[in-house]
Amino acid sequence: MSVLKKPEVTAKYSKHFLGAHADFGELELDDKDPLHAMVKRHNPRKLRPVLVFLDGAGKEVARLTGGLKTVDDALLLDRYVAEKHYLKGGDFSAFKRAQKG
Repeated sequence: MSVLKKPEVTAKYSKHFLGAHADFGELELDDKDPLHAMVKRHNPRKLRPVLVFLDGAGKEVARLTGGLKTVDDALLLDRYVAEKHYLKGGDFSAFKRAQKG
């Protein structure tokens, strides 16, 4: 089972975030199509999986490429974004090291 489908993770994420799923693996991006601008901006190399967190204005505040391996990491990412630790500088990896260290 995916870490994001674990009940304790689902409960936290659904409380703090509005989620959307998209699979861009086979998507052909047309440079002339303005609808593809968001995809190109947030995942230009079409990496999978990637989690992107946006604030209310649509500005990217956090990104995680490669997925989550553990429930603890998923809950820590929830804290990093929901508690706005990204405003203090440093990415999620630095926040994670500081919490474990």
